[in-house]
Amino acid sequence: MKKKGKFITLVTLPVLMQVVGIARADDMMSTYQLAVQQDQQYQAAVSVYEAEYARLGKARAGLLPFLGAEAGSFRRNQEVSSSDNIPGFDGEADYNVDRWSVNLNQALFDVPAWQTYKQAQINVEKAALDLGSARQELIYRVATVYGQALVAQENLRVSEAEKKALAEQLELDRERLNVGLGTVTNLYATESRYRLAETNVIEADFALRDALVALKELTGQEPGELHVIAQDKPPLDPPSPDNVDYWVELALKNNLDFLAEQRSVEIADREVSRIKAGHYPTLDLVASHLNSESDGSLTGSGRKNESSDIGLQLDIPLIQGWGVVAGTKEARALYQAALHRQEGTRRNVDRISRAAYQAITSGISRLNALKAAVKSGNSTVEAKREGFKAGVNTNVEVLDAVRDLYGSERDYINAKYQFILSTLQLKRVTGSLEVADLERVNSWLE
Repeated sequence: MKKKGKFITLVTLPVLMQVVGIARADDMMSTYQLAVQQDQQYQAAVSVYEAEYARLGKARAGLLPFLGAEAGSFRRNQEVSSSDNIPGFDGEADYNVDRWSVNLNQALFDVPAWQTYKQAQINVEKAALDLGSARQELIYRVATVYGQALVAQENLRVSEAEKKALAEQLELDRERLNVGLGTVTNLYATESRYRLAETNVIEADFALRDALVALKELTGQEPGELHVIAQDKPPLDPPSPDNVDYWVELALKNNLDFLAEQRSVEIADREVSRIKAGHYPTLDLVASHLNSESDGSLTGSGRKNESSDIGLQLDIPLIQGWGVVAGTKEARALYQAALHRQEGTRRNVDRISRAAYQAITSGISRLNALKAAVKSGNSTVEAKREGFKAGVNTNVEVLDAVRDLYGSERDYINAKYQFILSTLQLKRVTGSLEVADLERVNSWLE
């Protein structure tokens, strides 16, 4: 199947899926486009960001004016019988009362509400960083899962080729035994290697099936035909600049997980201030307007009352059962925990950036060596086999050559994909992994 020249956008993908009925995850980009919609980890990060953004609006509401209105209509029964009443203000009356009021409250000094708002702002920043990290994680995971499927597919091909080579050697041993040139020992040795190759094929087939299920888990769709990396890919380019300290410093500056942990420390610090502010007074601007109208009274005539109030309201907490003290102590402990997590993430970023850099630099040498080993291994197998026919080489030498050749091929396949993942890992740990990087890897498929 030929690779698509243009990739489906996220907007048009659902429409295309309805037309063709099934989406074929035949390359990394189509896998990624499906994963963006179907991967539950990424969708959870999107939902968390949306929730934090909505929470910011709730926190902002604590600083904005509150305006409320109240209205009611009820029947009042009034009876006054005390002898101390003013004449004319005793007796019994039933009448209707209609009333409505409007109340305004605006916080002028409320430290807890302000700290809650600042926390919400930082939470949105952290959620945005977490979402960016989840997007980079998804890109890397697509490359990893798809790469594992490709490695499994290639390992199955190599295992089948090894089985075929040993089957040919086994047939040759039988022919030589039949004409008196071979030995039963050689036949048994080759058959033992052949049976082991059969088990390798079974294991490689299982690994491929499991890798395809992992692709389905990622995309929610059955994967189609898998592509493979071209023979002359990937280009073996060292990191630029070729300096490990540069990449470590860049990672500590731009790694999204580390930046998110820094926001967590800021949030915990704000929480200490918010709870501690429970000791502080609050000052509000309050205003109200009341209108009450009745169609009767003890005197027989109706009444209409209207009043307005505006002023400042000061609330001073006095005794709160030491709750603020205990809460502040708890918040400070959580702040220390956030600092520890931040330091742990910093150390992890330092280690991963160094490991990714070293994996790339050492991977170049390893790939060159393995590529040469595969080339020389092919020549060795041919030479040993011809030498065996001529009686120069033993059967065991041929079998060892076959084992070494296909072992080198497996190592070369794994090293190739590990090198690709290491280049993506270095970008990911430095916070610079983009979809364009996955597109570049995808362009190496054939």
